[in-house]
Amino acid sequence: MSDSFERAALREDLDAQASRARAVRDSFLIHLAVYVAVNVLLVAIWALSDREEPWFLYPLLGWGVGLAAHGAVVKVHTMRHRERAERLVGEP
Repeated sequence: MSDSFERAALREDLDAQASRARAVRDSFLIHLAVYVAVNVLLVAIWALSDREEPWFLYPLLGWGVGLAAHGAVVKVHTMRHRERAERLVGEP
């Protein structure tokens, strides 16, 4: 890659990919924070109420499946981003 235009285009592409990767990661962190906050609140409500059946487990587990899927998507997206960046930077 001797052409300065090619290097500038590569830098712009890598920056755009890095920005998308950060956005994907940040969306997961927001999802995780809301999950924890809401489920702590649900457990507190359960603890202050009758405590007969642990009903908070249903949203905890159900939402947890969605959170795990979101985490898997973030992991795959991050791995693909790293592979693309390595491939682009490693080109002669």
